[in-house]
Parts: sequence; structure tokens; C-alpha cells
Amino acid sequence: MKGLILKDIYGIRITQKTYILLFLFLCIFGYIMKSPGYVGVMCIVVFATSILSLFNADQYYHWDTYAASLPLGKKTVVRARYLLVIVMSVGIALFTAVITGITAALLDADVAKEIFSSVSACIIIPIYSGIIIPVIYKLGVEKGRVVFVMLFFAPTIVMLLIKDIIQGTRMESALIGLLQNQNGKMIIVGMALAVSILVLAVSYVISVKIYSRKEF
Repeated sequence: MKGLILKDIYGIRITQKTYILLFLFLCIFGYIMKSPGYVGVMCIVVFATSILSLFNADQYYHWDTYAASLPLGKKTVVRARYLLVIVMSVGIALFTAVITGITAALLDADVAKEIFSSVSACIIIPIYSGIIIPVIYKLGVEKGRVVFVMLFFAPTIVMLLIKDIIQGTRMESALIGLLQNQNGKMIIVGMALAVSILVLAVSYVISVKIYSRKEF
């Protein structure tokens, strides 16, 4: 298990210089735009891209065929990928908190508020991963890449639809009041975290079933 996770981490380290330069650029851009939260959002994009690149590397080097010859169960291979998602989600949340905090301090913004917003945004990482991983296992990297792009447009479309549906209703007033209240924000974040855990758990079960049926 540990070896499988390290394999993926080493795979990401191959392009670590690119990621470091990208993160530095994001920090500078976030400072110029006077938007500390921008860094957190972009970290999510970078993470999603790195997950996709791992599957692409597995396909290019025929990793699944090689793994099938090892004394590893297919369930173990899938579990390692999901554990990597959890580890990286926590790591990126911590990294985002530090970078956002520094950027907010330099801009004389509310550090605690900006960190809370950025770290909260990282909750979407397990949700994205939970959707894209079984799709890639089922359809392959190329078709998975199409779904990956669609996922970035989906939240905007959903929010616009919800806005149109609840506009002018009591629900809109209640939601605005909830977002303006710190306890309300905590409730929303807690619900989002619960949803992300549920999505990842269901996704894991689906991925195990799909991967177990594959022949390499």
C-alpha cells in the first residue's frame, strides 16, 4: 500500500518544478489582483490536473498490466489511489492556508476570514476526485479528460440555475442570511464536508467494482 502511494507521489515529483513555479505565479498574481482566495481556487485546479496526469502516466507506461502481475489485489491498487487523494487534499488545504494567510497579511485583509474561505474551497477536491476517478477507470483517460473539463463548468451552471429558481423567494433570503452569519457558514462547510466524504466513499466502491472486472 505504502509503495503504491509513494509511486504516485514520485510521479508527481517529476513535474514538481513546474508546480512550484506555477504556485509562485499564483501567489504573485493573487497579490496583484488583491485576491488571497484566488490562490486556493487555483490550487484545486492544479490538484485536479495532477490526478489526471497520474492516470495518463499509468496508461502510457502500462502500469495496470504490470500491477496485475504483482501480488497485489485490484482493490489494493484502487484503495491506494483514493488514499493519495485524501493525503493530497489535506496537504493542499494546509498549503493553501499558509499561502492565503501570507497573501492576506501582505494585503492587510482579514487573514482568518480568507484562510477559512480558501481551506473551505478545498472540500471540493474529494468531490471532483470522487466523480472523475471511476469515470477514468470505466471510460479511459481520453474520455475522462472531457468529463474533467465539463466538471469545471458544472458548478457555475448549477449555481446559476439555483439562483434563478430561488430568486425572490424566502429560500433566497434564508440562504443570504446563512451566508452572512459565521455559524451559518460553519454549517454549510460541515454539510459540504459530509457530502465530500460520502461522494468519495461511494466513488471508491464503484471504482473497485469497475477495476475488479478489468482484464490486463
